[in-house]
Amino acid sequence: MQPNSPINNRTFIISCALELFAQRGYDAVSVREITEMAKISKPTLYHYFGSKEGLLTAIISENFTPFLSQLSTATDYIGDLPLSLEKVVDVYFNFAEQKPICYRLLLTLENLPIESDAYEVALPFLNQQYQLFETLFECAVENHGNMAGRKQLYAMGFLSLIHSVIARFLQNKTGQLTPQLKYEIIRQFSYGIYS
Repeated sequence: MQPNSPINNRTFIISCALELFAQRGYDAVSVREITEMAKISKPTLYHYFGSKEGLLTAIISENFTPFLSQLSTATDYIGDLPLSLEKVVDVYFNFAEQKPICYRLLLTLENLPIESDAYEVALPFLNQQYQLFETLFECAVENHGNMAGRKQLYAMGFLSLIHSVIARFLQNKTGQLTPQLKYEIIRQFSYGIYS
């Protein structure tokens, strides 16, 4: 896509920055590199986004808001924890397959230094994601009393397991995120929570 209108220009800048941030991390990418890749001037970037942080905010908003909406639906507990876990893994697998660059960025956002500006920008999104997981596990306590008081640990553990599997998939670019793999993730996680 080449920029040729204000809407395409903005979209193209986001696309270039997303690619660079996912490849090398937010802090390792300069505004100059983004503008060179997008073939725009720095004032153009600042016109659309105000700052590098504003650009990251736009990337998160435009790419991760729909993802959070799908995740919210998947984590809506309806009395069947294995089904809920399956829906959650489906959301992550679909996101990784449909938007692999976005998923790579998600992995970098999860591991930002807490003192960085990017962490401050990403924190609301990251907190929403964890909150959805915690709420799912808290609601499941009504059917699985042994889970009481462990929602944070379960949220961190399940999300970490999903991220680890998908990170390997994205790094290797081999294999597929199959229904069998989804089953194995859920089975592995479930052995721990039902004990």
